[in-house]
Amino acid sequence: MVRATKQSSGAGAAHRPINWLSGIRVVEVTTGVAAPLSGRILAELGADVVKVESRAKLDVNRVRVPRAAMSGLADPETLRLEGFGLLHEASASKRSITLNLKNETGRELFLRLIGESDVFVQNFAPGWLERLGLSVDELLERFPRLVVLSATGYGQDGPLRGQRAYAPIMSSLAGVEGLIGYEDGAVVGASATAMADLNCSFYGAYLVLAALNGRTRTGGGRHLDLSQTEACVALIGEAMVEYAETGKAPGPVGNTAPTGRREVVPCRDGGWVVIEDVPDGVDPTEWAAMSDRDDLVARLQAGGVAATPVLTPDEVLTDPGFRGRGLFQQVEHPVLGQLTATSVPWHLDGAVPSVRSSSPLLGGHTEEIARDLLGLEAAEITRLATEGVFH
Repeated sequence: MVRATKQSSGAGAAHRPINWLSGIRVVEVTTGVAAPLSGRILAELGADVVKVESRAKLDVNRVRVPRAAMSGLADPETLRLEGFGLLHEASASKRSITLNLKNETGRELFLRLIGESDVFVQNFAPGWLERLGLSVDELLERFPRLVVLSATGYGQDGPLRGQRAYAPIMSSLAGVEGLIGYEDGAVVGASATAMADLNCSFYGAYLVLAALNGRTRTGGGRHLDLSQTEACVALIGEAMVEYAETGKAPGPVGNTAPTGRREVVPCRDGGWVVIEDVPDGVDPTEWAAMSDRDDLVARLQAGGVAATPVLTPDEVLTDPGFRGRGLFQQVEHPVLGQLTATSVPWHLDGAVPSVRSSSPLLGGHTEEIARDLLGLEAAEITRLATEGVFH
């Protein structure tokens, strides 16, 4: 959840740089959310994360239409490339270099960059590396300590490996959408959240950390094949257990809860309230029809009934409970100004890891990385740029 904002972050938990992965370098060639967010997590644990991009095939979050609230903050072309909120949520705290991987020199520089790194993260469809004259096996043979994370929609093999991955398709295949609906069995689905992507992101980061821990001084590189859809299946474990115990196929259950009755009711002011373990003989819809949302929640909680308001995303952003935990941070973007970014949702030694920067400008660190990591002189950088290597 990133937006242009002028408000202060408010009181909350301290934000502090975490350097647990200091000295670890990650190179990623990614798009969308799932694998880029894995990279961001590693960056905010202290790794130096370099996002390799290309103007010939942009990250999908650089071609989506920014929200209307961002208009006027930059020229239209810059805003198109830099203004979409998910770009900052997925790729904050990184550096960006543009390289033309279809160019022989560009591939050589890419391999040199990989050789200076510990982790390579990618999430394009299986086969793209081979089309560039590379493969994971060749990378691991050449760089035996390299940890490679392939986080794709359906994994590196199997009948779906080449199918395009979209969030609602993956969560439908994973069985999640089949649990959303009414008690009569009518599936509503369309949960409107990219659960397959977001769940996969944290799996990916944990796998990389485990693989790094397992390396030796001379080897121990690994290929981590992570399917977003399979990771999403893990979210319906409760339904799977129920099926194993009862033999009844899981499906929509409406407002029925495992321990009692749950209600989601509309209130007089248009808000909604979730009530858990509704007492027998009580019709909460009657209360809701005569109450505003927050008044109803206060009344129920005072009576010992578990209830909470259904918050909208903008209410989450300003909620004092989340702000008190330091869930949101202010970051400065070189073009768009001050943005609010969601923190990685954990506290480490009493502090929330700092968001080190907004998402980098497309290719914004190309010269810096070419000079400091690839050892190129200024004249050579200029020459290669004119030849289209940094495209």
